[in-house]
Amino acid sequence: MDLNNRIDTLVALGKELENIPDKKLNEAYLHNKWFVVDNIKKSLAAIKDNFLDKEKLEDWISKYQVADINTNKKIGIIMAGNIPLVGFHDLLCVFITGHTAIIKLSSKDEILMKHIFKLFYKINPKTKDLIIKKERLKNIDAIIATGSNNSYRYFEYYFGKLPNIIRKNRNGVAVLTGNENEEDLVNLSYDVFDYFGLGCRNISKIYVPEKYNFDSFIPILDRHQYLKEHNKYMNNYDYNLAIAMLNKDKIYQGEVFFLKEDISYLSRISNLHYEEYSDLEQLKRRISNDEELIQVTATKTGVLLDFDREVCFGDTQKPSLDDYSDGIDIMEFLTEL
Repeated sequence: MDLNNRIDTLVALGKELENIPDKKLNEAYLHNKWFVVDNIKKSLAAIKDNFLDKEKLEDWISKYQVADINTNKKIGIIMAGNIPLVGFHDLLCVFITGHTAIIKLSSKDEILMKHIFKLFYKINPKTKDLIIKKERLKNIDAIIATGSNNSYRYFEYYFGKLPNIIRKNRNGVAVLTGNENEEDLVNLSYDVFDYFGLGCRNISKIYVPEKYNFDSFIPILDRHQYLKEHNKYMNNYDYNLAIAMLNKDKIYQGEVFFLKEDISYLSRISNLHYEEYSDLEQLKRRISNDEELIQVTATKTGVLLDFDREVCFGDTQKPSLDDYSDGIDIMEFLTEL
């Protein structure tokens, strides 16, 4: 397949994503109850609009020396499964650069990803030799692996001698100045609650000015009343809230979430950490120093913090083609192999 064929295949895939039957979406939900149908549809729409538009693809590719014909390189991909189709961007990068993707799926997201593979094969049968599912990754030339801090050590041990991109836990951080209006806070609420807050791009911690008043903040986030209908989410809410109360943590309780004062970027499901700041410049330096712990930052304007991966409230789960996880340029990595 030459480069034009690969682009045409991806554009055609975008059209196919509009027609995935509800039966398949429900199957994915029954397999993993965190994958509610509305969230799956949201992920499919984001992939179609942001990743599979021909003009966007061509503009993105033009910045790299992408091989016209397929290479003989085999790239292992170990996919995460925390939100629907979270591993698709890695597959897209390997495919468009002409390499062969050897993929270890997450058991949490195997239904949807297997269906994506079938769509590839239907659109262009040649992709059967370029997108291959394997339980064990052997005889590969490079690896892209995503997991937890614990799995990071495992990946380093087994694949550290190969050219690699190995990712571990990162989180999303938002900074409020106190000048946000209702629309800003509504947008931020989606950054917190989309996909139940399970994505590395979800906001898990906020920084607020000293003596910040949460009286208007909490009711706006509590508008996400649909969360009450999800048993797994609310079980986590009840359990984590009880633990915080037993520990006598400083909390502000909402109906579907609670705020807890905590210096950590990583928070539990339904729990949003907060920390006060008095000096914005000092906070900027702290966030910059913690860059390896942070996936994305969000602010009202998207340009407050001088942080490379800073977006406006409401945009954390809308990455573009060149919004690379951990700030590592996968395309550069793949084209230089």
